[in-house]
Amino acid sequence: MAKGDDILALRAEIERLRGRVADLSTLIEVSALISSTLDLDRLIELVMEKAQAVMQAEASSVFLINEEIDRLECKVALGVVGKQIREIVQLKKGQGLAGWVWQHQKPLNVADVDRDRRFFRAIDEQSGFISRSILSVPLMVQDRLIGVAQVINRLDSRPFSEQDVDLFATFCRQVALAIDNARMHQFSLEQERLNLQLQLAERVQQSFLPQTLPGSGGDPFELAASSVPAVSVGGDFYDAVQLPDDLLALTIGDVSGKGIPAALFMARMMSDFRFYVQQDSQPLSLIEKLNSQVLQQTSSGLFVTMQVLIVNLRSGRVDFCDAGHLPILRIDAQSGIAQAIAGKGGGPLGIFPEMNFQTQSFQLQPEDCLFLYTDGLIEAQDAQRRAFSLDRLHESASRRWQNCDELLRALLDQVHRYSQGARQQDDMTALAFQWLPGNR
Repeated sequence: MAKGDDILALRAEIERLRGRVADLSTLIEVSALISSTLDLDRLIELVMEKAQAVMQAEASSVFLINEEIDRLECKVALGVVGKQIREIVQLKKGQGLAGWVWQHQKPLNVADVDRDRRFFRAIDEQSGFISRSILSVPLMVQDRLIGVAQVINRLDSRPFSEQDVDLFATFCRQVALAIDNARMHQFSLEQERLNLQLQLAERVQQSFLPQTLPGSGGDPFELAASSVPAVSVGGDFYDAVQLPDDLLALTIGDVSGKGIPAALFMARMMSDFRFYVQQDSQPLSLIEKLNSQVLQQTSSGLFVTMQVLIVNLRSGRVDFCDAGHLPILRIDAQSGIAQAIAGKGGGPLGIFPEMNFQTQSFQLQPEDCLFLYTDGLIEAQDAQRRAFSLDRLHESASRRWQNCDELLRALLDQVHRYSQGARQQDDMTALAFQWLPGNR
């Protein structure tokens, strides 16, 4: 009798070992599956098909945390009503068995859901599925929970065992790792796609800025300009357009915000400016038309600060209209003193249809310089987060300059040296002009 018992025990042990070998073989297959694809949805489905078969379960599901809404969402549900469950399940932390696992970050084996108050019955009621026993395991990546996996109803109607808990937990460690790897791959692809888009946007935006500035050896003026966005693309712009009757139109502007939306809006602003300035050389009417266009074109809350200057190249008279932009710096060629000329009246374009814009005028003397700039220069910060400031820019500009290129490079160098070691917070754009009537 004892010998018979030994034989039965031996057979049972052999069966147990065979089962363990089969489980190990399945885990090896799962490892191969994980290496076979980086498609997140397909990967989870393949692994859970294996898990469901090994756990001899009627159904299975994977819930992933949606951090934006702080909910568990059903990513994969296998079984006769899997499609319906995917469409209806969204759980709060602590809600249902999966929500409990999310909250406590440990496995939960419920032999009879009818006797467990934590069970979320609405899923069965809406899908028509009948849950009897459920094994839920957290999906952990290092010490971070990313979701919950479940197997539901053993096919033999028995509850899941502690051995099942250990085996499913082993599966879920691989599932969690696979999900994390697939997400990282997706993120890497998305970043690569975004970088390509930004590079294209940068090239397109740069094509809107003047490729060459007007002014040659025979013209009574010189120009120099620079624009460095804080990110790949930005909302700053400048332009210079020669007009009939020895007039030169200058503009500089700053679209609120950064990135692609600001860059697209900046491109439209430049197109509108070039169109209208060919029809009307009056700064006030130009600004009013541009304001009307901005109000018609955007509902996203973007606005634009801007200056339009019309320089009479024969007389040196400058008429300008300001829309909430920074003061113009006029540097006297004889004394080297920089004068800040602030605009009067209206605020930025795109806020109100009726704004009190005003035309102002001032007189240039031969070899005087003008310096137009955006707030990225004066708001540039040092390591202690102190701004460069308008006063410091004014002081740096106050000297006699050989030409406008020297003026531009020197002031930008001052700003860069000041902010060395600190991240650029905003686009930096500047336009320098010098009146040289003696060239003609």
